[in-house]
Amino acid sequence: MHLVINGRFLAQPVTGVQRYAREVVAAIDRQLPRHPGWTAEMLVPRGVAAPALHNVATRAVGRLHGHAWEQFELPLHARGDVLFCPANTAPLASLLSRLAVTVTVHDLSYRYFPAAYTRAFRAVYNTVIPAVMRRAARILTVSHAERGQILLHYPGAADRLAVVPNGGAPDVPAPRRDALEALKPYLLYVGSFSRRKNFDGVLALARRLLAEREELRFVFVGGTPEVFHQVDRGGAAHPRMIFAGQVDDPAELLPWYRSAEALIFPSFYESSGLPPVEAMACGCPVLASDIPALVERCGQAALYCDPLDGEDMLRKARLLLDDPALRESIVQDGLRRSGAFTWERCAEETMEAIVAAAGPRARFRGDTSPAPPRPVPGHAQGEDGA
Repeated sequence: MHLVINGRFLAQPVTGVQRYAREVVAAIDRQLPRHPGWTAEMLVPRGVAAPALHNVATRAVGRLHGHAWEQFELPLHARGDVLFCPANTAPLASLLSRLAVTVTVHDLSYRYFPAAYTRAFRAVYNTVIPAVMRRAARILTVSHAERGQILLHYPGAADRLAVVPNGGAPDVPAPRRDALEALKPYLLYVGSFSRRKNFDGVLALARRLLAEREELRFVFVGGTPEVFHQVDRGGAAHPRMIFAGQVDDPAELLPWYRSAEALIFPSFYESSGLPPVEAMACGCPVLASDIPALVERCGQAALYCDPLDGEDMLRKARLLLDDPALRESIVQDGLRRSGAFTWERCAEETMEAIVAAAGPRARFRGDTSPAPPRPVPGHAQGEDGA
């Protein structure tokens, strides 16, 4: 059985979706030898730098880029039995064909926060996502909270929609960043500078905390991809606000967590959220918004705030800075909880869904008899997805 992976994500700016795609594909590459009878390749647009993989071949195809490459050229070359699309979208031609397609749909935020996205982005998603929900053999999403939201709009996808939680911090050696020690103490924000991330609220919080604490700094790691409406940072100038830019290499990101006093993550909307678990794994306490997906993700291992209430955000940030016992409790809970979220588990459950999409043609883990369709993984997981 041959698996084709849609590698368009490698040509996109790196946000949480692309980081998920990179990590889950790398983990599938490590696990592929455990699936006898399966081969895999990742197709990418020409000119795109691809990671070095051992078991998943990489092939550059076509002449186009972006959505045009995905919609018109990828289907011509995706001749395998199964197509996996890890970054929300899939070619309509493949969905309409007999090709078994598995798609990870991370969230429907473009519906809930349309002002945060460009018109072109919304137009594509309003066309492709409904087709995915109708035609994909298997659909994955990253939390029970998001599954519930998706089913409000697409109840017909229920028997094909599985929950496969994201992994956490990658198991990679992180470089020493002694220069970060000179910045301490600092609070950290990691993510895109978008409205649904409550970036304006984070800026307001940073200004208030810096005004009352002369020793404190506030570090922002991330940027604003073109698909998002740009957020005005004009009023953000402050000598102790540090904009570190986009950090695409997970190993380079981990030292920022390890030296921070806390991660500030008060999003209005998340389907899962990578930074909180990455911070937990690094011993960095987390202040997160009390929205369902983050409560599902973090459990008792975070301090929660109301993202709509600037005073509550300020009170909770002060608690994390001023209460050593509370900080230590959250750190220890976070270290334990982060161990439940691994990319190996994410890849294993993703491969189960891919095998299920292939149906009776597939062979799984050395089984020499035709494999029956497998139940959708993730249906019977606990409330916290762990």
